[in-house]
Amino acid sequence: MRILLKLLFYVSLLVVPLLAASLWLDTHGETVTGTVTGRREEIHAQNEPTGGWYSQRFLLVDIPRLAAAGLQASVQVDSAAYAAIHDGERVRVRYPSCCPIFARLEGRTTRQVAWEAARVFASDPVLDWVLVGVVALVIAARIAMPIVVVTGVAWLATGLLFLFPARPPRIPRGVDALARVAGIITVSESPRRTQHRSRSSSHPERLTVPYQVVQLRLVPAGAADSVLAVDEVDAGSAPSLAPGAVVKVRYQPAAPRQAMLVEATRTLRQRNRFHFLFLVIGAGAIGIAAALAWRLRGRRARAAP
Repeated sequence: MRILLKLLFYVSLLVVPLLAASLWLDTHGETVTGTVTGRREEIHAQNEPTGGWYSQRFLLVDIPRLAAAGLQASVQVDSAAYAAIHDGERVRVRYPSCCPIFARLEGRTTRQVAWEAARVFASDPVLDWVLVGVVALVIAARIAMPIVVVTGVAWLATGLLFLFPARPPRIPRGVDALARVAGIITVSESPRRTQHRSRSSSHPERLTVPYQVVQLRLVPAGAADSVLAVDEVDAGSAPSLAPGAVVKVRYQPAAPRQAMLVEATRTLRQRNRFHFLFLVIGAGAIGIAAALAWRLRGRRARAAP
């Protein structure tokens, strides 16, 4: 239990200041009207073995205090606001009086931001599995050693069952169209390589099937504006794939942002799914051993005179 309390304490040291600053912005931030001068959408790969990406959408807004210095505020918005607001429109933004560059839309509150962050945090199945296992093993270690063993085996079996499901390849369906390649991110190893003081602080392993996260800009039939679609394909499976190239795609009319390359293969979801198998087994074994050691230590402490 003390381990969980320490973990919560360290998490609160990071979260509480950010939460306090956001709440202060809700109640004391200055509100002005600015003009949208542009929009920007960024695609980031999650470097997961079976694929995964996320997008960040921004409005470039002219705010009087920043315009005097030749600067603009980059306001992050959700997908609905990004689709509804266009260049030249006027929007209300709120910002700290000391730092107008850190602005957000007037209607975007701390509760919305916290909810979105919680959804992203809870969407990682590996992280969810680890957190549930830690809590279950801590509770089991306070009861009895056989309970620890049963809990640990059940936790490990759950991970093997739900973290490595069969993933059939996606198949393009719908109407054909032409799209321009707006960007390509190649993922050849997982997890993401990170650097700390000129050294790699992670130890990624090469994927069985490297893949590419391809950004596709197309104009759906009957639409005036283009949309950005993202597809994940086996690296090298799409011929002549390069930024700026015009390629054939297929999409459902109701979901043009889910357009897919026609001439590409997508075996990565199936062939890379066991990439973290030994890591999960090792984490499960370490967790069970730590819980048993904690239980045994507590038993010896109670037996000592």
